[in-house]
Amino acid sequence: MEIDLYKAIPIGVSLIAIFISIATIFITRQNLKRQLRLAKLEEILEILLFLESYYRGLFLLFKDIEQKVELLENRKESPKYLNDSSTYKKSFTKLFDYETLINKISRLNVLAKAYLPNKKNLKNKALTIADVYFAMYTYVNFDGNLRTKSAYNIIPKPTEMKALISQLSDQIIFEMKLGYKNTGDREYYKYYKSQFQKDLSTAISLERKKLEREKSTSGNSGFMR
Repeated sequence: MEIDLYKAIPIGVSLIAIFISIATIFITRQNLKRQLRLAKLEEILEILLFLESYYRGLFLLFKDIEQKVELLENRKESPKYLNDSSTYKKSFTKLFDYETLINKISRLNVLAKAYLPNKKNLKNKALTIADVYFAMYTYVNFDGNLRTKSAYNIIPKPTEMKALISQLSDQIIFEMKLGYKNTGDREYYKYYKSQFQKDLSTAISLERKKLEREKSTSGNSGFMR
């Protein structure tokens, strides 16, 4: 029995070591998958914020071209301000060109399909924002000649798109399980008006104290020498 016991101990230790190795590999793989997904969710957030930053300009151009097309169809002359919008369009499309749009929208489509669940329409929201944005930009870029608008007749106002992207961002952050909700523009401004100056003063005061401590420490070190 003693011989069998002595044989069993190394076998048992080996089995435990194998089990620990397998568990470690499994946990490592899970962590890597989680880190990869987090990186992709962060990229989705970046793309959404990028698109939101240009949406107001795109919306205004879209409405101008929509009006111009309507006037042309009715054989009416466009007012001067609509004719002047072509200059703004050139500036806008130079700043945010068609190739950039394709890259951003394509990437958002791929990431949303691969990494977003569809609970609370999370995936659908991201994909719809991408499609609407693409339809609007294409309509603007080709001066209303491409009929992308007909498929997407619900065009959000800038405030509506901002609210939708903010809601979607909050949902994605919650999905990441390691972040916090966004704060709205009003909250930023409220902080700016009521607390920002105080925080600046506090930060400056702390920095001065830190520098004084460093000077004092370096002075004492020199004296000790």
